[in-house]
Amino acid sequence: MSEEPKSIFAQALKREIKRLLYQGQARYLLLTSLGIVFCYVFFLTLMAEGQPERLPIAIVDRDGSYLSRRLCHEINAMQGVQVVAVYNSHASARKAMQRQEIYAFLEIPKGTYNDVLSFTRPHLALYSNNAYLLSGALSYRSLATISKLASGAVQREVLRKKGYDENRIMGLIQPIELDTHLISNPTANYQPYVLTTMLPGMLGLSVLLLTVYMIGKERKDGTLRQWLGHNALPALLGKLAPYTLWFATLGVLGNIVLFGRSEEVAFLCGFELHGSFVLVALFTLLLVTAMQATGVFLAGIIPDAHLSTCFAAIYGTLAFTMSGFSYPVDNMPGALQALAQIFPLRHYYMAVSRITLFGCGLSMCWVQVCALLLFLLTGLVGTWRLTDSKTTYQQQ
Repeated sequence: MSEEPKSIFAQALKREIKRLLYQGQARYLLLTSLGIVFCYVFFLTLMAEGQPERLPIAIVDRDGSYLSRRLCHEINAMQGVQVVAVYNSHASARKAMQRQEIYAFLEIPKGTYNDVLSFTRPHLALYSNNAYLLSGALSYRSLATISKLASGAVQREVLRKKGYDENRIMGLIQPIELDTHLISNPTANYQPYVLTTMLPGMLGLSVLLLTVYMIGKERKDGTLRQWLGHNALPALLGKLAPYTLWFATLGVLGNIVLFGRSEEVAFLCGFELHGSFVLVALFTLLLVTAMQATGVFLAGIIPDAHLSTCFAAIYGTLAFTMSGFSYPVDNMPGALQALAQIFPLRHYYMAVSRITLFGCGLSMCWVQVCALLLFLLTGLVGTWRLTDSKTTYQQQ
């Protein structure tokens, strides 16, 4: 780098630090940082047990028999759900679900116990509210599991009455026994899958919005030409450098919270990390710079500050869906699979999941490194658009 670009970079850096300290710019950085911290505290507290626990459900007991009371007791003993009410009618349970008091309910029809005693197959009805996808699915799964176990218990008692021995009974009830092993997550904890991408994604979204807003504010205040001068790239790098350092530091501290292990420090989650922590930190830095470059691109091609900020919000929110941690990208239509590649969070997710769960090194993630570095080219396009005369219309 020649002396002049170094000087421009230093002047822009000094100018931005002065704006942060004396011109009120620090409040935007502070609010953004508090938002990131709030997301970490909220999600780590919400999912402290690895998945939602004690979800409220209800029972519609129209039978009132020993069997129905036993089912209620067994369901309430399950870890994932809690029976908060027992109703006598379907309408009452339905109204409770519509009032969002319960997520699911099990209806035991009248005569269920008599049907069991007479070897007539009774029917149990499960109802769940899938407007809340996770809670509805977990509630339904718990009720379906206990219903199947109850069915097996009834079959076992019937076969015992017929004089079958235990080995033959289990062979009839469960002819094939499954031995399930969850790779890298034996406790079926949702946190390592969800939070290791969602929380860095919130960091990336904050970086994107703040970058677009800061550049839009320069345009709105009429200081764009004064800031960029005749050599826009070092001026842009000088302005963004404090934010790059700050958000990269927040990202690394977040990684320490997620992957750190210590019995004396309660807020360290201790998620599985089979690879290098330094490599995870490197991809966090690449995510921050890629989101900044994307922000420069959006601010450059969309001159209106409000419109560019709104577009950045939509783009950053879509990244959570298109990253692949909530729904596999490979199962999406081909057009959406191609669209997923324009989001830095997608490449971050692919790399970090390989590092943390499978212990892959940089040689297995070089495609993601190249993809994140390619986003820096969009920043160059945005810088060129910022220096174009059509985008620097202000009251000079």
